[in-house]
Amino acid sequence: MHLLRVQVPDFRVLKEVDITFEQAFNPNVFPLGSLNGGGKSTFLQLIFILLHCSAYRERHQFIANMLERVTIPEGQNSKLLARFELIDENDEKIELEFTLCNDDYLRQLDINPIFNKESVSFDAFLKEKKLLSEIASIEEEITQRTFSDYMIDEEVEVTAEKQYELAKIDKENKKNVLNTIQPLLNSLSENLTLKNQYYITSYSCNGNATGLLCQSSNVNKSTKDIKAILTILSKQVFLNAPSTQIYLFLNNEDKKLLFKKIDAKRGSWRGNYESKLDKAKNKLPNFLTFDILAIDAVISSIEKARNQDFKTQVDTGTIGVNYPKIMAELNTLTQGKKVLPQLDDNAVITGVTFKTNDGMDIYPEDLSHGELKRLSIYVWLKSLPKGENIVLMDEIENALHPDWQYQIVRDLVEWGKDNQYILATHSYGLCEALTPAHVKELEPKLIVN
Repeated sequence: MHLLRVQVPDFRVLKEVDITFEQAFNPNVFPLGSLNGGGKSTFLQLIFILLHCSAYRERHQFIANMLERVTIPEGQNSKLLARFELIDENDEKIELEFTLCNDDYLRQLDINPIFNKESVSFDAFLKEKKLLSEIASIEEEITQRTFSDYMIDEEVEVTAEKQYELAKIDKENKKNVLNTIQPLLNSLSENLTLKNQYYITSYSCNGNATGLLCQSSNVNKSTKDIKAILTILSKQVFLNAPSTQIYLFLNNEDKKLLFKKIDAKRGSWRGNYESKLDKAKNKLPNFLTFDILAIDAVISSIEKARNQDFKTQVDTGTIGVNYPKIMAELNTLTQGKKVLPQLDDNAVITGVTFKTNDGMDIYPEDLSHGELKRLSIYVWLKSLPKGENIVLMDEIENALHPDWQYQIVRDLVEWGKDNQYILATHSYGLCEALTPAHVKELEPKLIVN
């Protein structure tokens, strides 16, 4: 996929944004600049969350978190959130529009009159989501109770059995309520399909339910096509950014933790911003923060190369070249230093070590932040699926020497030549490595709230 154009009429600091990323430009790297507060990070996060999360229900909460302060203007029933133009691997143009709608929008659809007009609401989707979550929790509880051993004491055993029966009754009651809601939701979905719209999710803002819909303005595109496109995009868009960034797709309480004192009683890790960010990364597979050294990714890349060589030797009787190649590439990323795997007695890779060219050990404190970051970016990009990925990177220049900021453009192309890169940056050196036409700019706007 190649992202051709992004339009954002009005989202937080982003006002009347219309940026093109020309397919014919070489290299396929686009710096995105602005003053502090110009919305670069917001822009990248909005692209990532809409394209990475829309196809999967379990990621929809991140969309809701991102949009929780977004309202539809009074007197209107919809608001365009963002418009994307893309080119797929077959050079076919794809146009996607993400629109926020309120209940008035739904009530203008050709809904079966058997449904009460007041029940025609995005709130019904929220109720369905809540009921499904509660039913899943009860089913998990029932499963655990089914396979647990009751205590010998008869009185406790009766109590446990009673709780088990009550849980089953609660589950059936919730299923009955769900069954009364779903016919309406099916009718709404059918009507939206006729309008070539795909329902994504709903959220509550100021007590009002709001829905997010996606529409393809391409001729003859069906709702099924839209879902298929969103599923493909979810696997091909990536976000890499600093861990100290404020991420709009976290919930309000998690975001506030960045500015709160750590509770010593709860420990230095539990309940802080970094721990919440780690949980988000576990649910968003294409999201990675800039860590000092992505050691797991380094080890994975070495193991993969070693395993490929072993398979080659088994299949053909010849020694493979993948392991020497990956080690040679890793060793070019640091200045006068070698990266070597650490092995246990069973030849399992447990870590990495650094040595000078003459074999002397190098201690972790002797490695610069910039060297480790460059190494981390390299192994991360090498781990991405092959093909045309859309890679969004925020403040990539941090900790890099000006020469490396200039060099990083060439590095990105070399490490992932088929990818498209959109880089939020303050680096003149990075921008100077490209033509002025490559560089895109956002004008800072204040949030009126």
